[in-house]
Amino acid sequence: MRKSPFILAVILLAGMAAWGGTDTNCLPGFSWPVGERITYTLYWGFIPVGKAVAWTEWTEFEGRKLLAIRMRTTSNSVVEKLYPVDDTIESLVDPGPFLPVRFMKNMSEGKHRYHEVTVFDRTNLVANWESKLSGKKRQFKIEPDTRDIPTFMYAMRGHKYEPGKQERFRVMADDKIYDLWLNIRKKENVKVSDFGSVSCLKVEPEAAFNGLFVRKGKIWAWISTDPRCLAAKIEASTPFANIRAILINVEGPGTDFWVTPKPKK
Repeated sequence: MRKSPFILAVILLAGMAAWGGTDTNCLPGFSWPVGERITYTLYWGFIPVGKAVAWTEWTEFEGRKLLAIRMRTTSNSVVEKLYPVDDTIESLVDPGPFLPVRFMKNMSEGKHRYHEVTVFDRTNLVANWESKLSGKKRQFKIEPDTRDIPTFMYAMRGHKYEPGKQERFRVMADDKIYDLWLNIRKKENVKVSDFGSVSCLKVEPEAAFNGLFVRKGKIWAWISTDPRCLAAKIEASTPFANIRAILINVEGPGTDFWVTPKPKK
């Protein structure tokens, strides 16, 4: 099973704990504004190896106005010649029930290539998966509220958690539905780039998605407790190395400290 350190950092970019919000660009029930763009630097140990960007925007698809959630991860010049990475995933989401209509994964990692599309049929409760490279197709059953990973992550920004608790969810990855447990730890302050010390909630997910979580090791995310609920830092400990994603920039609508950071002294 392939375990990408780059996609590992992407899974929690959206954040997973909401505390309310009133921005006029936000969807009802959510605290993050459409048009938000967040950027992370990725580290392998202490070496910066790339960046990951997640953003949202409105799009038209088959005559429907949908929300697009897009994430792209790229390697930098340090590792480009050894293991070049350029991964893009996209969810097109019906904003009413906040359920995915179409999921696309286009990944290039070293010599590996993946270009897959999953279309959700809510009427018949099935999803149709297709590899655009091999032509293989597969259909599998889904549940009424099945979400892919990007949609799930952004949906969780409208969910409130209690420290010390564990919650179980069901999430689609590739052509299967997986169990995902979120262990809610405690509040901690995290120093974040130019943003200073940020109050966060430490979250530990447990799952085994293909290329998205590791079976051997641990992963933690520190989610800011302000209304925007961003993953300020992500760390993964594996048998090979420690992997980190550090938030460096937030763009888009809003007037909070994330998009108007204090000037450097």
